[in-house]
Amino acid sequence: MKLPKKALAISLKKLGLDYIDLYLMHQPYGDVQGAWRAMEEAKAEGKVRSIGVCNMSPKIYQENVPHFATKPSVNQIQFNPFNQQKPIREFMAKDGVHLEAWGPLGEGNKDLLTNPVITKLAKKYGKNTGQVILRFELQEGAIIFPRSVKPARIKSNMEIFDFALTEEEMDEIRALDTGKGYDPDAPGLAERLISAYDIHAND
Repeated sequence: MKLPKKALAISLKKLGLDYIDLYLMHQPYGDVQGAWRAMEEAKAEGKVRSIGVCNMSPKIYQENVPHFATKPSVNQIQFNPFNQQKPIREFMAKDGVHLEAWGPLGEGNKDLLTNPVITKLAKKYGKNTGQVILRFELQEGAIIFPRSVKPARIKSNMEIFDFALTEEEMDEIRALDTGKGYDPDAPGLAERLISAYDIHAND
């Protein structure tokens, strides 16, 4: 599997770096185990410090991670109060794999940002609902990277270290989980992504 190493070489050249701190397999389809071995080799060569995966469901995780010589540092998955990923987190916890959240604010989901449980806590702590959500995720042990191009919003997203939710309040937010969200196992998704990105080109 030459493609991960080729992609890494291109990334290092564009970034002007000798190594990357964290290198992720974004779509876990196709020859996942072959791609992972190539990433392990890149790590052994010092070109990356840590390697991880993305979008692994419990099914995809069980099919692949037990065969990895090196466990992923992270699994980057959709994570917010409406989609708390409890099944996959159980597998990850056993292997010491950290949760890295994408879409931690529900990608602007108005129902999430105006949820009565969250608005009540925002009022109590003098915070906005986004800050309460991010604080919940932080206390759940997630690595969070909320996306914004607005300086004021970026600053606001960082102001979550001067308060803490109680365990009872954490449980209130935990109860909001619907178990629904992005589905890596959706029928035809793997085929569409493999076709769209032509991951085996020049392999």
